[in-house]
Amino acid sequence: MNKEEFVKLLHQSIIKENRNFYRDIFNNTDINEVTDPYWKEALMFYSELSDKNKEILFKIIEQVEVDAVSNILGVLDGVVSIGEEDIEFKVTINNNNEPINGDLQDLFLEYDEENR
Repeated sequence: MNKEEFVKLLHQSIIKENRNFYRDIFNNTDINEVTDPYWKEALMFYSELSDKNKEILFKIIEQVEVDAVSNILGVLDGVVSIGEEDIEFKVTINNNNEPINGDLQDLFLEYDEENR
């Protein structure tokens, strides 16, 4: 697996699968069966939205996910800092010692732009 394939798999498994998960949970969960106060409140909020605003909400959720993954990849690439200490990561896949990080964030954002 190369870094392009890694980024594609990340996007598919996190962004696309979560999009389907959230659509399913918001559209198919019976609010009367929910015990978690957060989800009950979220489902009530969702039920009050127009169809257009429901689609906007899903776009917001997707963008937040893209931003979160992008920021994590930026940390691994060394272009986004966490804390005051310099931390260097070496991301490798399986037994290949060749690092794949360095431009993962850019590759991920390019893939997202091309496939959204």
